[in-house]
Formats: sequence, structure tokens, C-alpha cells
Amino acid sequence: MTHAPVRLELAADREAMVPLLLEADESEPVLRGYLHDGDLYRVMAGGEPVGAVLLIREGSDAVEIKNIALWPAHRGGGLGRAAIEAVAAVARTTGAARLLVGTADTSTGTIAFYRAVGFHDAGRLEGFFDVYPEPVVEGGLVAHDMVRFEMEL
Repeated sequence: MTHAPVRLELAADREAMVPLLLEADESEPVLRGYLHDGDLYRVMAGGEPVGAVLLIREGSDAVEIKNIALWPAHRGGGLGRAAIEAVAAVARTTGAARLLVGTADTSTGTIAFYRAVGFHDAGRLEGFFDVYPEPVVEGGLVAHDMVRFEMEL
């Protein structure tokens, strides 16, 4: 599918982005715990917002994608891959050498996506989702571990 170039635009109103960010992290208390960390961007394509991404610096050489989500109507057409490319470009401008991301062990589609766009397995954080206020359930399965990925920039 051909789509407009994707760019990231700093978002001033973080509160307005909460409904979209909850698509990627369904625990609002957990989301609010990091909502004001790092840099929040609107993912823009064709002059319209199609998603959001929250980036947090990790140490001296890495940027973590703490939360990334596209509105449902914009999924599955290549915008996700283009958004990751735009994130990588922004991370490079900060001097980062690595891009990090994590997802639930039950998120098989997301895991496949990260591998397809160039991330490599970087371990897991056991029991990460066990401390969430409510169980994280996907496809009838309860998430326990965070699967971590890394991309060299």
C-alpha cells in the first residue's frame, strides 16, 4: 500500500493523547505513571495524526519506545513500519545508537511486527505485567513477561 510520508510532530497536550496511548498500554494508572516522561510525538501522515509515540532516553546511547500506537483505521497498511523508521530517524538525531522496545509475551502480532521491521530479541523481563493493577489479557491469554527488542541505529 502506498502512503504519505510519516513524520513525528511534538505533542504539547499529553492528556489529549491518553485515549490513543491506552491502545498500547491498557492500564491507565501505569500509563499515567510515565505519561510525562520523555518526548511525546504525534505520528503524522498526509497532514493528519495517525498515531502517537512516547520516546524516553535510556542511558547514554539508547532511546526506548515506551508507547506507540496507531489509530485502528490506520493499521495494517505500512504506516507502522514507516512510523518505526521515523522514530529511528529522530533517535539518531539525539545521538542514540540503539532503539529499544518491549511488549507483552502474549502479543504475538506485535512481536512478529517488531521482528519484521528490524528489531532483534533482547531478552525478557519476567513478571513485568504481574504488577499491573488489572491482568493484561490478549486473545484470552494473561500476559506475564515483557519481551524486549533492540534495533541498532
